[in-house]
Parts: sequence; C-alpha cells; structure tokens
Amino acid sequence: MLILSRRLLCLLSLFLTACSLAPTYTRPPAPIPPKMAAPSAESQTSPNSVDADGMFHVAWQNFFHDRRLRELIAAGLEQNRDLRLALLSIEEARAQYGVQRADRLPQIGVEGSDTYQRDFITKKDNPYETYKVMSVSTFEVDIFGRLKSLSDAALRRYLATGEAAKAVRISLISQVAQSYLAERLAAELLDLASRTLESRRTTFAFMERRVLSGQSSLLDMEQARGLVEAASAEVAARKDALVRAENALKLLLGSFDRQNLPPPIPLQEQRFAELPQGLPSTLLLRRPDIMESEYALRAANADIGAARSAFFPSISLTGNLGYVSVELVELFSANTGFWSFLPRINLPIFSGRRNTAELNLAEIRKKRAVVEYEQRIQRAFRETADALLTMTSLAEKLAAQRSWLQSQQLVLRLAMRNYTSGGTNYLAVLDAQRNVFEAERELLATRQSQLANDVSLYAALGGGLDVTDTGPDDANTESRNGSATSNQQ
Repeated sequence: MLILSRRLLCLLSLFLTACSLAPTYTRPPAPIPPKMAAPSAESQTSPNSVDADGMFHVAWQNFFHDRRLRELIAAGLEQNRDLRLALLSIEEARAQYGVQRADRLPQIGVEGSDTYQRDFITKKDNPYETYKVMSVSTFEVDIFGRLKSLSDAALRRYLATGEAAKAVRISLISQVAQSYLAERLAAELLDLASRTLESRRTTFAFMERRVLSGQSSLLDMEQARGLVEAASAEVAARKDALVRAENALKLLLGSFDRQNLPPPIPLQEQRFAELPQGLPSTLLLRRPDIMESEYALRAANADIGAARSAFFPSISLTGNLGYVSVELVELFSANTGFWSFLPRINLPIFSGRRNTAELNLAEIRKKRAVVEYEQRIQRAFRETADALLTMTSLAEKLAAQRSWLQSQQLVLRLAMRNYTSGGTNYLAVLDAQRNVFEAERELLATRQSQLANDVSLYAALGGGLDVTDTGPDDANTESRNGSATSNQQ
C-alpha cells in the first residue's frame, strides 16, 4: 500500500505540473481612434453611466420612460424565439465544456461478470463458472497540456455563447424599441391623414356653398374635391402601413395576442435618458459582440496548444482492482482479491504530416479570428460614430422643420383670408394646404428618426444589460473550474 501511495503521489505531481504549449495570449490593439467624438462641446459623459471597468451600464428600464414601451420590451425578452435559441446555445456550450473538462479527470467504473465455460476439445463433462467484480480506472497524464488546452478552448467557446446571448438581448431591446417607434409613427401618420381628410371635407363643403352662392367657380370646387380624394387614398395607405407595423412588432414580441397596455406617449413627447458622449473608444471593447469575438480568438489560441501537444508522447494509465472466484459465496474473501496497473505511452513517429497540417490549420484559424475581432471593433466604432453624427444633424433638421411648419401654417391662414376676400385664387390655398400636410408629416418622420437614432446609439454603446441578465461570467467560471492560467489572462 505504501508503494501504491507513493506512485499515486508521483502521478498527482505530474498532473499538477503539466505545462501548456498554447501561445501566451495578448489582446490585439484596437484599430480605431482613441476617442469617440462628441457632437458638441456641451455634451459630456454622465458620471453615473460608466462603471469602473469602462462599461456603459444604463439598464433599459431606466433608459426608456414610456411605460407602454417598457412592457413591450419585457414581453419580448420573455417570449422572443431568437433570444430563446441564444440561451439554449449557452446550455449546449456549457454541456460541451463539461464533457471536455471531464476528460481531465480519472474515469472510474465498476464491472461485474459471470463466466460459464466448458471444454469442448477434451470433451470433459466438467463445466465451471467464474465470478468477477472489479473497478476500472483510466487516466491520461496531461504532461504537455493537450487536455488542458482542449478544456480551455471549450471554456472560451462557452463564455462566447454567453456574450452572444447578451448581444442578442441588446439587439432585441433595440429592435423592439425601434419597431414600437415605427408603429407609433404609422399610427400618428394615420391620425394626421384622418384629420386632414376631415379638414378637406369641411373645405369641400364650404366650396360647395360658395359655388351655389356664385362666389366661386366649379373649378375651385373640383380642386377641393381632388384634395378630398387624395386624403382618402392617404388614409387607406396609412391604415395598411399601421397593420404591417403592428405585425412586425408582434413578431418581435413572439406573440400575436392583444395585450392590455398603458396608453402610448406621442412621438413629440417621447423622452429617453441622456446618453453619454465623448467617451474613450476602449468602451466598445466591453460590448458583448466584441467580447464574443475575443473569446473566439482565445479559443483559437488554446487550439494551437492542443495541436502542438500532438507532436509529443501521450501517457495513459489504466488500473484494475477487484475480486475473482469460481464460487459466488467466496467472491469477496481476502484470497480472491487482485489488482493490476497498466501504463501506456503513445509516441507519434509517422503520421503523414497530419500533425503539422493540424497545427497550420489552428494557426490560420487564429489569424482569421484576429481579423474578425478587429473587423468587429471597427464595425462597432462606425455604428457609434454614425449615431453620434446623426444625432447632431437630426436635431438641426428637427428645429428647421418645426420652423417650416409654423411658417406654412401662417401661409395657409393668410391664403385662406385672401381667397375669401377675393384677393387671390384658390390655387394658393391648395398649395398652402399641401405644404402644411407635408410639413406635419416630415416633422413626425424626423422626430421618429431622431428617437430611433438614440436607440441605435444606446445599443451601439452596449446598453441594455442589467443585473438580471443570464450569461456565464468569465472570472467566476474560471475560478470555479480551476482552469484559468496566468499565461492566458
């Protein structure tokens, strides 16, 4: 027993001192400018919106003030099928990591057998039985870190799925919010078209009375009738657009059932929480989609270690411990016990350059992962920069369109006054009515675009996460499983 204990201690020391052949991981430098430009000098970062790790952490419940929108987002997070698939991918990767990690631990099983044997060569009529119970233990001594590299790669891919789920969550919140804004725009444009139709019907009735009294011509009345028909066609088109917008929103929610929701807030009264601006570009490195790409890069780095270890010998240990007897009643007696220990070494000599090809493949995949990681960062920077730039241009456009609407409303009042007094023809009134309707429609569309751009910037900064988010944590997972190493942090 003393000799066996020493051997076990020796094997344990070999296991604990196993080296890793994976390259030392170094995060590639971000190929973007060091800072994201702010739209104006007055726009500064909110001190409560970025944590000590440089993570933008305004939860969606605090960003959106519309109770109706918050309830829709909550329903989408509960019922959306894309998010469900992402969460199932986490479970799948967790199971795969558990399988890979189990290969690093000794495998112990119990076997039992009852053997009945008869000698048909000698024709002796003395059949006998043999009873056996034993435990079988197999273990690969991971001297060159092959199993460790495979386990690390599985861990990184597991963590990547968690970040992917967070990215899907942020995207879903953004899509629900933008789809809701599109549905609100369709509803308010339908309301505008309906009010315009009623106004033009009133104008047409007024023109009929003037024609009957001889104050206006039939041409003026027919022009007014044409405006009524155009407004009717606009109402029909806006009804169709509203139904399509509602269906798109319900698809994101994962349910087409009607819900009892709070009343909506008009687009002109919608307000979101203030977004941080003038932030360092390193903030984007904490976005879940970029974190997912980095975990994929670290998994590819670990795959190189596994490919390198294939060039070195592998040692596996198999041990048996049990009892064997020809009599069942004496199976567990002291003199029927046995044990065996079988070390095995596998030394690669000739593999047709397979190991070299697999190492080259692993290195190429890492290079590709680096490019994809850098590409993801640049895409994130462009999304943020575009949203910041659009924020300024839309604010200027909205102010200009409000002034334009006010001027066109004044023009309509003056044109109507001049027409009733005989100072101008009805064509000036028609043009003024069209311009007012167009100005109101453009003002609503611009306000919806402004709100949608704020949502896009919120998502581009990585907003939308809160303490209830589901997903694996890098530090906690590695500390629980003991698979973190100093050369890969």
